[in-house]
Amino acid sequence: MKASSTPAFAPDEVLEELEVCISCLQTNAPGTNFCRHCGTPLTSYAATAPLESIFAEGNFWRKAVAKAKGHPLTRVAIVSFLVLMMLALLAGMITPR
Repeated sequence: MKASSTPAFAPDEVLEELEVCISCLQTNAPGTNFCRHCGTPLTSYAATAPLESIFAEGNFWRKAVAKAKGHPLTRVAIVSFLVLMMLALLAGMITPR
């Protein structure tokens, strides 16, 4: 009997590792700067380049708004309070003294 010593893959074959997003844990192609599923920056270049940093910061705010915690009625009450305060300030500036 002759033992076969063939490797599992050819030595010339280069296996590229897929990048995994730290936010949604989805795989992305190697060398991508942003996740194709959720838009999270994957590289330091994506977070520091001028235009890409704007997108990265926007990604932070989009996630904050999308995953806002609290009861919807609480958010409605806060927005209503802010609108009423703005109207009171506007009415205070318009009315004669």
